[in-house]
Amino acid sequence: MEQEERSPVLKQADDLYARGRLEEALQLYREVLAEDETIAWAHSRTGAILAQLGDLEAAEAHLRRAIELDPNLPQAHSNLGNLDYSRGAYEAALEKYKTAVALDPNNPTFYENLHAAYKRLGRLHEAVEAIKKAQRLKRTHFQEEARQDMAAMRGSLKRRAGCLPVGLFLALVAVGGALLL
Repeated sequence: MEQEERSPVLKQADDLYARGRLEEALQLYREVLAEDETIAWAHSRTGAILAQLGDLEAAEAHLRRAIELDPNLPQAHSNLGNLDYSRGAYEAALEKYKTAVALDPNNPTFYENLHAAYKRLGRLHEAVEAIKKAQRLKRTHFQEEARQDMAAMRGSLKRRAGCLPVGLFLALVAVGGALLL
């Protein structure tokens, strides 16, 4: 689900979830679902929180409902796989993790989950390949975030009223001085 499509309450719930304030986020997701029971994202997040809080049956019901509403929601597949994994059903978990990866091949968490399932199943070569892929994706995401941060800092420096970066200022002074000679 695109961020722009989310209601303000859903955005607030996502923010609380990201900050680890699970009970508060759960309350808001429940409010969203009370208003509109067909929001797959809210079911998926509700299921994820309930699993973390130990209510596995309710978590499974919400995750299955999320997939029913949106079969292309990779987080719901991955979290349903986590439930299978926690129950020792590693083959079932692996299949759900593979679905999540197929839906979102750039998410390192899904490869970490694959790694764990492959490892439990004794498929060590595949486990190693999955963790390598997760690490490559994490490096790529980190590098992209660093590039974006640097671009934002450069933009901020350029927007300062009449200020030039020191290096550029010194270069202009040097060129100007050379022209005067």
